[in-house]
Amino acid sequence: MALTNDEHNAIMREASGNVQSECKLTSFFYELLRDHVTISDVESLVRRVISEPAGVNYVYTNGWLAKYAENVVKRLREASKE
Repeated sequence: MALTNDEHNAIMREASGNVQSECKLTSFFYELLRDHVTISDVESLVRRVISEPAGVNYVYTNGWLAKYAENVVKRLREASKE
């Protein structure tokens, strides 16, 4: 008898540590990594940004995109405080 998707998910959840979180920022990144971008792309960006010296002034070509990014960060930070 074949397992259902729910049963497969339960097995994977248990095998991977049965992780739960109330953090909305973690939830955002989890879904982004699971469904939309590769983990290696995100990890490369994280390492590049972390390795830059403090006080770097980032200059963005597209101001609208930069403002949207700032808005998303602000909303996720505020939601994580709830």
